[in-house]
Amino acid sequence: MMTSRERVQTILDHKMPDRVAVDIGSTASGLTDPTMKRVKDYFHISSEDIVFRPDESASRYNDDVLEALGSDFRHVFLMPPEGADWSFDENGHAMTDWGIQKTMKTNLAQNSSCPLANADSIDDLRHYSWPDPYAPGRDRGIRERIKDLYENTTYALAARSVSHGIFELSWELSGMEKMLVDMMINKDFANYLLDKILDIQMGMYDVLLTPCGEYVQMVETADDYGTQRGPIMSPDLFEEMILPRRKKLNDFIRSKAPHAKIFHHTCGSVYRLLPDILETGVDVLNPVQPSAAEMDTYRLAEEFGDKVIFHGSIDEQTGLVYGKDVVRKQMKERVESLGKNGGYIMAPTSNFQDDMPLENIVNFAKWGKEIGDYSHRKA
Repeated sequence: MMTSRERVQTILDHKMPDRVAVDIGSTASGLTDPTMKRVKDYFHISSEDIVFRPDESASRYNDDVLEALGSDFRHVFLMPPEGADWSFDENGHAMTDWGIQKTMKTNLAQNSSCPLANADSIDDLRHYSWPDPYAPGRDRGIRERIKDLYENTTYALAARSVSHGIFELSWELSGMEKMLVDMMINKDFANYLLDKILDIQMGMYDVLLTPCGEYVQMVETADDYGTQRGPIMSPDLFEEMILPRRKKLNDFIRSKAPHAKIFHHTCGSVYRLLPDILETGVDVLNPVQPSAAEMDTYRLAEEFGDKVIFHGSIDEQTGLVYGKDVVRKQMKERVESLGKNGGYIMAPTSNFQDDMPLENIVNFAKWGKEIGDYSHRKA
């Protein structure tokens, strides 16, 4: 039997492993804070959580929880800078270091401000209070943690940045409608904003990967480009405004972690953007949301299975909120389609949430490993 690290590396190399790998704890496959508590109570886990992104609804990470759940992965991540307070106050509000207010509603963190909504000139952007990627404290514990995980465990290792993607942050700052219009008719403004965010994110990945790039197998990135029905923007606009910047970021990440594969999280229906997304240098696609239009997993595997590793695809909308039989049926379909040639890492399409039956969460990896057993197949 392979170790988790060997298993994941085999998958990343587009070869057939002994079984499907299961990832809990990566981007969009963690646990909301109340769900983390439910799981800890179920397993009688009392160890302290790592709070690595206090401005999010899934803010916590716990190695003992991942051990109990059976994940093949462990992660390192950027931390808030020293002295930063992004936590939610008594009114349910938090402020990120990008200056975006978030409000906690039904246990989910939702953006509740667009600080650049009235900005209309490059001068406005120059005078905005931008986060410092090199602020002291962001890298605390990364080197020690990654060396310990690499030398003393056999888990697959991934690195996470805590910020959203280039496009996602641009519209969170200015508003979705405004940003999309600016990308079409106010291009100087949009280009400056996107480039500023790109520069900051490259700095954040520099801080993240300098201490751990030689050890990790996967580096996680994120930027949502899809709705339930189709892409947020046309392929032409994506190719013009987003593709070159994503490629620049991915090239930088590869320079810092040359042996790692680049993971990209983008929700929704992105079938029509996939050729361009892959052109940016993406190796692992998440979450492969099957309930979105044009995201049939058999079709995706047939057209793109030799170019990308699929990650996720056990759907929270049509699977995980229902019973055991529905979840296991989805797992079987994903293994048959996305895992046909071994190129699949099983994970939920979004974080485990409060409305999901606890049975589905605590047995997720167990069921996945049973259904994704490749021992009867030929490599």
